[in-house]
Amino acid sequence: MSIRGKVLSSSLWSVTGTGATMISSFVVFALMTRLVRPIDFGLVAFAALFIDTARGLMSGGIPIALIQRKTWDEDAASTAFWMHIGSAFLFVAAVAALALPLAGTDSSISSGSSAPLAAVFVALSASIVIDAVRGIHEAKLRREFGYKQLAIRTVIASLVSGLAGVALAFAGFGVWALVGNRLISSVLQTAIVIAAVRWRPKLLFSKAECAGLFRFGRDMIGALLLAQLNVRIADFAIGFVLGPLALAYFRVGSRAITFLVQVGITPIQTTSLSAFSRLGEAPSIARAYLRMTRATALVSFPLFLGAAAVAPDFVAVCFGPQWAPSGPILTALGLVVAPATLLYFVQPALTALGRTKLVLASNLLTLVLNAVAALATVKFGVVAVAAGQTIRSFVTAPFALSILQKAIGLPMVQAMKSVAEPFIAAAAMAAAVLAARLYVFDSLSAPARLFLCVVLGSALYACLLLTVGRRQLGEVILELIPHLPPRARAAAEWVVSKIQPPTPAQSLR
Repeated sequence: MSIRGKVLSSSLWSVTGTGATMISSFVVFALMTRLVRPIDFGLVAFAALFIDTARGLMSGGIPIALIQRKTWDEDAASTAFWMHIGSAFLFVAAVAALALPLAGTDSSISSGSSAPLAAVFVALSASIVIDAVRGIHEAKLRREFGYKQLAIRTVIASLVSGLAGVALAFAGFGVWALVGNRLISSVLQTAIVIAAVRWRPKLLFSKAECAGLFRFGRDMIGALLLAQLNVRIADFAIGFVLGPLALAYFRVGSRAITFLVQVGITPIQTTSLSAFSRLGEAPSIARAYLRMTRATALVSFPLFLGAAAVAPDFVAVCFGPQWAPSGPILTALGLVVAPATLLYFVQPALTALGRTKLVLASNLLTLVLNAVAALATVKFGVVAVAAGQTIRSFVTAPFALSILQKAIGLPMVQAMKSVAEPFIAAAAMAAAVLAARLYVFDSLSAPARLFLCVVLGSALYACLLLTVGRRQLGEVILELIPHLPPRARAAAEWVVSKIQPPTPAQSLR
């Protein structure tokens, strides 16, 4: 199978697996918002800022170095495994050094919660080591485009850990239901992935391989650290300045955006590094970037802008009226879709070419502007912080695209034109849905209003896309057709025949 075929097949499986996992996780999260107090959510969210940052660094660096290599080397893989485990313990120590003094000295953070912050830190830190044990195994699966196996096993782990977490919440464990859900998920995913991958590390450690992995990982870890801080800088500002309750509202408001990203975008983004690394040359990577960005835009624009339009009703229906302050946060964050869509595949493209210094420079600038935006807006409240982060994305996007242009020769204007059609269709749809929600459906209950808005938005976007983005939609479907099941393939071919105008040769027949 060609690289493009492997990417499409892997992306479909990754989307399916991640979608099923995120749907189950979202249902679990929605149930827990009704069973666990907001202050307890805030406490775990504050502790998770440190833990998730460390986990994000562990998922990159060394594993990415193995994926980026042209061939799989057993000595390098074994060396990487032991480096990865050692790094996990170093990260745990760093988390403890940074977080535990804070947990012990600032009792106000734990005020009103059912558990001390220090105990939550210690419990969640174990997940860093547990996740590290499977890191190299996952890298091998990703190198070999084994996303089908990974997807199935991730769904199983998510379902089981979710059920366990809800059971603990029903039993009244509060904070520990949230902690238990995370730990059980880590243990199950690690056990399942290791059982699935026919690879075991050797008891060896090559200094030469270690040096090579370290050289690649050094810049990559720096870039990942900046990327992690970019994602969480607003959370840190809110947690430290406004407290865990405000952080809980922010995390619930951003949960829908996170859900949409992880279902619709992250699976394709995950497979993109494997694909870009095999393509090797800048022109090929530029063409692949455009294909992936166009396909992503068809999904990301309607989801993000639609979520922004129906945010208050969505929050009320999914999480309950006690989370009403999260609605405006979701609206503000949903407007980030335009720059976000253009930037999803910038870092994988640069990493595949070994241009990690450019990734580092881009992330450093973004971090500085993110910090400035967060510090400037946090005193005005949580909604202001969310709006500031969205505005910052529009400011930094041109800089990141200029770096991409320098690396792979893709003009910035061409990148923006590639998403213009779905943006126009989605923006018009969101405006119509917002007007209907405010002036037509305003007297209805929140569930009824949300249902009608979703139906209206889906129909409008489909009609508008067939009007302004017919060619782009047809091209994306054509690329997917060879990798669909027979019945779905026949349906897709029929759709393409209806939406694509005939070629001149066909018209003469």
